[in-house]
Amino acid sequence: MIRYYYYLLKKRVSPAKARLFFNTSNSSRRKKNKILSKTGLTISSQTAIVAPFYFEFGNINFIGDVLINTGCNFLDNEIITIRTGTMIGPNVTLTTVSHHTDPTLRHGANIIAPIEIGENVWIGAGAVVLPGITIGDNSVIAANSVVTADVPANCLYAGTPAKFKKSL
Repeated sequence: MIRYYYYLLKKRVSPAKARLFFNTSNSSRRKKNKILSKTGLTISSQTAIVAPFYFEFGNINFIGDVLINTGCNFLDNEIITIRTGTMIGPNVTLTTVSHHTDPTLRHGANIIAPIEIGENVWIGAGAVVLPGITIGDNSVIAANSVVTADVPANCLYAGTPAKFKKSL
């Protein structure tokens, strides 16, 4: 409890300290979300995140009623935006950073691009969403899929790489 009040008094909390507090504290969801917001992460009171939850920088916008299930990894070198009604299953990875495939470029500058997830999206367990992806409203990403291209609204995508299966 003392850690909570200490972090509450600070203007900014490092993502590493906020992650540790979030993943190990028995504090309420409201208190945990308050500390997460001190990293730069935007989070509403309706957002529910199940520990453990991993992120790097706090470049995440949770807008409205969002559910993040256990064990998710968000590599947020660029902004990740997740809109209301979205549910993200356990062990999902959202990554805004990647590397070049050319070996001469691989150790140079990274490929960095934001991720946009619309309203009422469902991303199944173990899915991976790569940099620069936009997932449209009401779409579903099946479990263990790898999303390598934008997903239009009202669609089911599945597989590796994720492909269109049907309209919803």
